[in-house]
Amino acid sequence: MSTIKSIFTPMLSKSLLALALASGAGAAFAGPTYHVSIDTSTLGSGTAYIDLALGALTGAAPVTATLNNFSGNFGSYTETNGASSGSVGASVVLMNGTSYNDLFQGIVLGGLFSFDVSFDTSGSGSGTTFYSALYGSDMQTFLGLQGNLVQIDLQPGMADVVAPNNAFASVQAQPAADVPEPASWALLAGGAGLLGCMRRRRA
Repeated sequence: MSTIKSIFTPMLSKSLLALALASGAGAAFAGPTYHVSIDTSTLGSGTAYIDLALGALTGAAPVTATLNNFSGNFGSYTETNGASSGSVGASVVLMNGTSYNDLFQGIVLGGLFSFDVSFDTSGSGSGTTFYSALYGSDMQTFLGLQGNLVQIDLQPGMADVVAPNNAFASVQAQPAADVPEPASWALLAGGAGLLGCMRRRRA
């Protein structure tokens, strides 16, 4: 994994530095859910590895990525690094508490792999990038592309930048609503209290 990290560090840094040039005073926001598909039917057969990672610069707004609805022929090998937990058998949670957080999962080439990923973020600060890449049986050689098959750049106060841009991956988004600001929560709580009073009076 140290070799993989050394490969990704300059690539990730460039992406995150670009995000850091923009600033956003973000409210709490639940972003869209993305359905990600990765087709390995033209990449041969045998064991390979998929890396699902969340990386951030120092000072990034807190981000939690939740991955679920996994589909595909996954292998038994699995490794988590940084602020990551879970498994493809249920759900995976990646947090940007450190610069490098990932699930490194074994797969069997030859079919379609898919999953859903959603992001919760709040506050303002530097950007965060979610990305996925495929590696060969040596855990070092890229498959498909010399880099990320999927990349989603997140910046508070700005639209997500989604970049599959290749023949092996596709990303479809389903929009989600904003999470209410604290003031909105207070209004909702007040409304709920009034409803409660009305119900008690009717009782």
